[in-house]
Amino acid sequence: MDNQQELFPVVEESGNVVGSATRGECHSGSRLLHPVVHLHVFNSKGEVYLQKRPEWKDIQPGKWDTAVGGHIDYGETPEEALLREVYEELGITDFKPDFVDKYVFESRRERELVYVHRTTYNGEICPSENELSGGRFWTMQEVRDAMGQGVLTPNFESEFKRCFGKELGLKYALFLDIDGTLVSFKTHEIPLSTVFALTQAKANGHKVFVSTGRPPLIINNLSAIEHLVDGYVTINGALCFVGEELVRCKDIPKDVVRLVVKDAQDKGYGMIVVGERNVAVLDPKGEVDKIFHKEIDVEIVEQAKPLDAVLEQRILQLTPFFSEAYECELMQRIPNCTSGRWHPSFTDITAKGADKGEGIKAMAAHLGLDLQFTMAFGDGGNDCSMIKTAGIGVAMGNGLESLKAEADYTTTSVDDDGVLNALRHFGLV
Repeated sequence: MDNQQELFPVVEESGNVVGSATRGECHSGSRLLHPVVHLHVFNSKGEVYLQKRPEWKDIQPGKWDTAVGGHIDYGETPEEALLREVYEELGITDFKPDFVDKYVFESRRERELVYVHRTTYNGEICPSENELSGGRFWTMQEVRDAMGQGVLTPNFESEFKRCFGKELGLKYALFLDIDGTLVSFKTHEIPLSTVFALTQAKANGHKVFVSTGRPPLIINNLSAIEHLVDGYVTINGALCFVGEELVRCKDIPKDVVRLVVKDAQDKGYGMIVVGERNVAVLDPKGEVDKIFHKEIDVEIVEQAKPLDAVLEQRILQLTPFFSEAYECELMQRIPNCTSGRWHPSFTDITAKGADKGEGIKAMAAHLGLDLQFTMAFGDGGNDCSMIKTAGIGVAMGNGLESLKAEADYTTTSVDDDGVLNALRHFGLV
């Protein structure tokens, strides 16, 4: 059995040691961040060596895992730990490790700061009889076929897709938010690096989807990439379509619509009412026009239809302009709805079950996409559901800190080549 009293360093995400704790404490759900080293061993054929975990392991017993994985002992450097673990587990000393990545892995039981390395090795491998239940080289096809089948550890699956997706030949479906992700709030345009990145990703066989809180009527800033887009998740997942084919349309109950519209009229706050074909705008203070015109570069008031005419349609979204405090108060009165705020001045209210995460699920089911091979990019609060749903969630550097905490990876900002850097990081371009 693992020694539950073994002492591990407790670290910050930078790797700086701030304390120590036992194995038992670190694996108890305490969420104490502790460092580990991983080595992925490839041979000259491009196959990858996996070890089989013994049945007595306290985490993921009996599953196939990274060739070498071990905790860094208290007082030990990552380099020292890697050399020790490779010798203890595989009996190898004559190898040259290349650093690949460092990231935080989280599960219900633990948080690990993972130092990832790779090496190419064609010599003899002697798996430890005490620590492992054997091991062998796997082809990339075998690894792909085993993913999601409960054969491999979740940690290995996530890390291998993250670091070696190119070797696997994986094809991803990319779901990208518009404002603050595809399009800069500063220039109101898609950066050239993003156009280049998505063009290359598409040429490499990946699919591109837009996932936005905007209704189709006001998606006015994607001309540079429209020819690359395979489908749209709009109105925060309430309306999804591929070309002219409707994939999903989920409306808000009429009694809820009437309640919120009356509340806006009584209290005098602005609101956009989004129907399945048109929008209406309540703007008693001029704030709707000001914010959408100056900050988002959308002339929404000019496109608006009379409220009574729009209310005859199915209403897919209500966008009220009020504070977060009042948002909490109102949402308690409409429990069959959900709210996704991506701007400090307003939020988007949709029917419960209509969010970007559910939109991705609907698109995946319709097109036969594997969710574990989806990648979502976002920056705002309404992107949280898709960041959690996608196989890989990417937060933009300009995004909310709460979103970054949920993401698998945080890239640079939209204005600093964020999409390109993320796609490069994961080997898609």
